Amino acid sequence: MSHTAHDAEVAAYEQGEPVVTDEGNSLGSSLALFIPTFGLFLAGLYMMGLFPNPYWFMGGLTASLVSLYIAFDVIPHYLTK
Repeated sequence: MSHTAHDAEVAAYEQGEPVVTDEGNSLGSSLALFIPTFGLFLAGLYMMGLFPNPYWFMGGLTASLVSLYIAFDVIPHYLTK
């Protein structure tokens, strides 16, 4: 039977030992990463919905996709360094 990190945490909890977790990220860095990324996403949605020109739509779609890439790939990589 293999032992995992989860099994070790459960055993420590059952013995009454406190479980130590990561402190997390600072509020300032979280906001500095979230606000521009969310703003880019909203700008992309605005561009897609407002202008009937297909070039504006493609620009908005690109902005939205780039913001999703930043949110789910670049930022987690940056925060786990």
